[in-house]
Amino acid sequence: MTPLAGFIIAIVAGWIVRDARRAAATVIIPWVAVLAAQTWIIAAGRAVSPPGTVSHLPQAVGYWVVQAVFLALALGIAGQLGALRARRAVPRGAAGRTGRRVAIASGLLATATAVFAVAWLLDSAPVRHHAAEGAPPAPGVAGMALCIVTFAVLSVLTLRHRRAVARARAAAAAPGTGLTAPGARR
Repeated sequence: MTPLAGFIIAIVAGWIVRDARRAAATVIIPWVAVLAAQTWIIAAGRAVSPPGTVSHLPQAVGYWVVQAVFLALALGIAGQLGALRARRAVPRGAAGRTGRRVAIASGLLATATAVFAVAWLLDSAPVRHHAAEGAPPAPGVAGMALCIVTFAVLSVLTLRHRRAVARARAAAAAPGTGLTAPGARR
């Protein structure tokens, strides 16, 4: 559940908040709330995974490491998408509205997370037979695929932008070209 929720949270945060760091920071609280709900449901025996998946150490270490990876992917997606949106569509004077965008995104994500968690908690029932192999459910697999592919695509776009900026700066530094680097003042 956390990969799919993390993907949705990251896309919303990165799309609304046009600042990489703030977009990534906006992801943390809703994602932790989803993680808490998921962990409680697994520990209560209401999930496909056995309750020991989250509570019995050292076996539970794998669960927490995987969750840290999912959080890192969500943070990366939100940050890169926020930076991409900032590069593409920041009109002059919009920088002052960043705090408002963070508040809107945080409110939207908090509401969606609360509704989703409550609906999931109300819908879950105790499971008689847990999957011994620990295979993730289909939404989890879909969320993992979406996170990995989206992170990879945004990483390629970020690297291409950085190379273009470096080339423009090198061309501007060359004597006699008269070019200026993007974002440089004359």
